[in-house]
Amino acid sequence: MRARVDTVLADPRIQHAFRFISQKELEIEADQIRLTEIPAPPFQEAERARAFSQELGTLGLHPTIDSEGNVFAAYEAAGSNPVVVDAHLDTVFPASTPLQLRRKAKVLFMPGISDNGSGIVALIWALRAAKEAGLRFRRPVIAVGSVGEEGEGNLRGVRHLFSAPPWGGRDCEFIALDGGGLHRITYQGLGSWRFRVVMRGPGGHSWADFGRPNPIQALATAIHTFSTGRPGRVSGTSFNFGIVRGGISVNAIPSEASLDVDLRSIVAAHLGDLERQLSRAVSEAASAAGVEFQIEQTGERPLGMTPSTSGLLQAAVETTRRFDVEPRFEVGSTDANIPMSMGIPAIAIGGGGASGNIHTPEEWFDPVRRDLGIQRLLALVAVLAELR
Repeated sequence: MRARVDTVLADPRIQHAFRFISQKELEIEADQIRLTEIPAPPFQEAERARAFSQELGTLGLHPTIDSEGNVFAAYEAAGSNPVVVDAHLDTVFPASTPLQLRRKAKVLFMPGISDNGSGIVALIWALRAAKEAGLRFRRPVIAVGSVGEEGEGNLRGVRHLFSAPPWGGRDCEFIALDGGGLHRITYQGLGSWRFRVVMRGPGGHSWADFGRPNPIQALATAIHTFSTGRPGRVSGTSFNFGIVRGGISVNAIPSEASLDVDLRSIVAAHLGDLERQLSRAVSEAASAAGVEFQIEQTGERPLGMTPSTSGLLQAAVETTRRFDVEPRFEVGSTDANIPMSMGIPAIAIGGGGASGNIHTPEEWFDPVRRDLGIQRLLALVAVLAELR
């Protein structure tokens, strides 16, 4: 593998592509900002998908948008066993979120500017540099802008992609570009089960009907019981109560309230344990309060792992090291979970630069060494797809 990486990096066309990337930071940043300014919460990605498709079209590619909303384009021609590079188009933020850019020196502040504005733009510019340098590959290279990676999207875009792969057959190597950074190689998919808990009561007036069952109080009891009644966090697991809804007025006892829960683990059995603990806490709280309850599963991200013997993982490690960066192996929940769970070699990496406050209104991206991230991506694709 080291020899293959060295051969790719020594190729004059790759060196030309690298110089092109390093010279275009201002244009790369402008594209990143422009695409991030297009709202794209799950199920509302169409406008950003069209913009991404247009970018691929300007490179001479022939993108299509499938029935789920994914953008799909072959670098040269589609074929079996491709190298698939995916960047999710959606963001975690609602459509009403203000998308106003702020700067502090070279650092950009905007919801979604890193996750996944930096991933989207890294894919576009890696392809642009490849075209500029006249790169050709022995294996097909497929670019994907997927939908529904975040939140209630439940990885729907990549699920659809692998339900009937447009390249024919499931064989491929899959790279998810997710956010910024150079060190991270996500090789293991973190399992996630998501539930909506609904509690219902008669409702009433806060004074005249005081003492009637209150669904919000019952939910609070369930949250407290689950959070504090467990023997401690099991290694490799987490939970989060992310959204609580209910009530119509401060002086009305609500007739209904709900909460959304995210349970995560690297072990399937631990996810089952967490679900049973949640069900018990909810049932006990509802019974004590005298309200009805319902628990509905709203999402599931499967576990999976790409083994260390995989050529994809070995190529990612060796390529990253050639940029004087020591890889950091991580567990995460990304589009790569789907192919990992199917036994398909898959990883997730960053598009370069640095970032922080992900999934908050104060999300930021620092373009320092962004060019290395895009160069690393292009080199990795060239190693896997083989230059010709």
